[in-house]
Amino acid sequence: MESAKWTYYQFRKPHDYPIYVRLAAEAPTAKLVHLLTELGFTALTEAEGKKVPLNRLHTRILSVQEASARIQREIGGSEILDKYGAESLSLQLGMPVYTFRKVGLMGMPFGKTFWELAVHPELAHTDQLVGLRIVLVRFLAQALSYAGILCYWGTVKDDAVIIMKQTQSFGEAVLIDVGRRVVFSNGGELRIGAGLKIIRKDKESRTAAQMSREDLIGFLSVSTCLLSFTGITPMMKKSIYDLSSNASGAYAITEATVNL
Repeated sequence: MESAKWTYYQFRKPHDYPIYVRLAAEAPTAKLVHLLTELGFTALTEAEGKKVPLNRLHTRILSVQEASARIQREIGGSEILDKYGAESLSLQLGMPVYTFRKVGLMGMPFGKTFWELAVHPELAHTDQLVGLRIVLVRFLAQALSYAGILCYWGTVKDDAVIIMKQTQSFGEAVLIDVGRRVVFSNGGELRIGAGLKIIRKDKESRTAAQMSREDLIGFLSVSTCLLSFTGITPMMKKSIYDLSSNASGAYAITEATVNL
């Protein structure tokens, strides 16, 4: 694998997060590059790629290649398992392996710099492209969990964070770095001022209803994009506690329906 020619992309380069994706030449580049750009990755020059700090404790590099015939069969799954959803997390030889049916398979070895993502060579359907976005968000959520960065399905609107169910967001996500007081979304960056408004859209209300701090902590704790056998990290717990001290939570108001 190391003999392959790679193109490196860094997550939010101006902030110097040690999180990278590298694409092999045969990877479905056009689709991947578009999604990486949406998520805030920046392409590195060949010289910059050679200087990626491999010895940095929390450096994570996701190597993306086309899935082999064997992996394609594994990604394909079976109709019997469809009822459990498109995503699964398992342990294979002691390593967490994340699979998104008909999209890709990602190996996430504990404490290792290099992770691997095998992508199905034919990603033509809309649900597959949404699935690929979800896979990349799962990578970010896991890779950044050490720093307490929070990741949720949703978007930013009118300087408020809208948190949704995955099916509502079509794989779009927001990442909240409480320490640096910044929210990342497809629209760019939002600086966190004196307070941040969080709107819960997964469970709407007919009237404006505020969330108590305890409810907000509970909601933020169970709704992250992190998919892990051990749950959220201690640093994420601290970030949620700190965020709840300076943020307000509210339920989204159900849109009025019109009787025809």
